[in-house]
Amino acid sequence: MSSTALFRTESEIAEPSVESSGPIAVDTSSGAIQLRISSDLQSLETLWRELQTVSPCTGAQTFDWARAWTRHVLEPEGCRPVIVAGTGADGRAMFLWAFEMGRCAGMTLLRWLGRDHANYNMGLFAPGVAATLTPSDMSGLLVAVARGTDAAAACLEAQPFTFDGVPNPFAKLAHQLSPSRGYAVTLGDFTALYEQRFSKRSRNGLDRKERKLADMGPLSYGWAETREEKLDLVETFFAQKARQFAAMGVKDIFDVHARAFYREIALLDDDNPSRLRMGYIKLGKEVLATFNGTLGQNRLVIALCSMAPGELQRCSPGALLLRHQIKEACAEGVALYDFGAGSGAHKDQWADVVLPLFDNFIAFRPHGLFLTLPLAALTRLKRTIKSNPRLWSFAQTVRARLFGRAEAR
Repeated sequence: MSSTALFRTESEIAEPSVESSGPIAVDTSSGAIQLRISSDLQSLETLWRELQTVSPCTGAQTFDWARAWTRHVLEPEGCRPVIVAGTGADGRAMFLWAFEMGRCAGMTLLRWLGRDHANYNMGLFAPGVAATLTPSDMSGLLVAVARGTDAAAACLEAQPFTFDGVPNPFAKLAHQLSPSRGYAVTLGDFTALYEQRFSKRSRNGLDRKERKLADMGPLSYGWAETREEKLDLVETFFAQKARQFAAMGVKDIFDVHARAFYREIALLDDDNPSRLRMGYIKLGKEVLATFNGTLGQNRLVIALCSMAPGELQRCSPGALLLRHQIKEACAEGVALYDFGAGSGAHKDQWADVVLPLFDNFIAFRPHGLFLTLPLAALTRLKRTIKSNPRLWSFAQTVRARLFGRAEAR
């Protein structure tokens, strides 16, 4: 079963929607949990920052990331965040779930904050809490959230079953596998890792490509450091990605609001786990490729990448940049280089960790099933296509031919 119904009573449905609520007591197998549901991020900042330091997460679950997303994306769309904070009877912070609430087919829908831009979606849990929550506990807590927000359904996608060894309690609810998986490589001795993952022939081939590029001019790798460098590289990424999307026949997800969001998080302080680190390979002043992500909890998570058009792509600048970043991360003692969700040949070549992801489609009202059932069916179809190399290749070819722009290709 991949879609579930947690229906509310008529009296619960009649209760008004609230922007911010006082504590809601929910009985669980471990005792009463006090839920606070609020759209005011600032009021939860202290608790949020406390949990993000002790709970396995990525930059997309951090406070500054969420604040920037809310300001630049949600508010212009007329949507709002829905932050659910759970505390124990002793006042101890137990968890925080960052949702956003929008409208779909005339109904109120809960999703993880950041949606596809978050890469991995999950909640924050204090140490030891996630494992104690039972399926009944999770159902009761989500019904209370629906009661407090007047949500008809929830569409919670791209969640890892476990993250850094911590189980995800949302997997205890009815779920289905996501169309994509996450990939990461465990870091350590770079030479040993590189020789293990790539044949001598492959390594020599990449070295030849690097020498070929270096013969054309100054070849450099690095991270944007100054404000000007960061903003210039962000704009380069947008331009390169727009061209890639156009060639593929895919809608550019980096609209004016998303671009403002990424500019802000790229300019955060260097030690901020929400900061978007902008990495590049350049030939002279020309940016050939970018790999960009957040660094936190000894894990570098790549969220965005782009490639310049042209014949120089035959020299595999993306593969060269990836090799450089992984080597650098090994030298700096980073534990994991995480490629994020989605398939790719470079991920298959490097990754020794595969993260299965799952989706929850939950109806809180009977008519919410008109959202959850077709959404669940659509993602199952997408997963079927992406799981079959021939079908996926055919789908990509058809999409590019029908919707891609020839000049971009």
